[in-house]
Amino acid sequence: MSFCPECGEENPEGSKFCRKCGINLVHETPETEPKKETTAKKVTVEDSRGPINPRPANTSNTSNNSNDDNDRWCWCCVCIVFLFIVFAILGH
Repeated sequence: MSFCPECGEENPEGSKFCRKCGINLVHETPETEPKKETTAKKVTVEDSRGPINPRPANTSNTSNNSNDDNDRWCWCCVCIVFLFIVFAILGH
């Protein structure tokens, strides 16, 4: 029988993992081969006209979209109120 070094649980001989906490009971030595470092390389994407440059984000355009949305919402509310008034007058 072997004992778990983490929780002290008694495990059958030859167990790879502890029955209680699941820790690895087989201590394998890591490979001696050093890890290769990877580096990112800058690439240029080209088409028939030349390199393709990424476009920067246009932050000023988002504020215009927000104002347009507010204007549309306001006009929708005005139209709905107008329709309620027209139906109220014609309905009586």
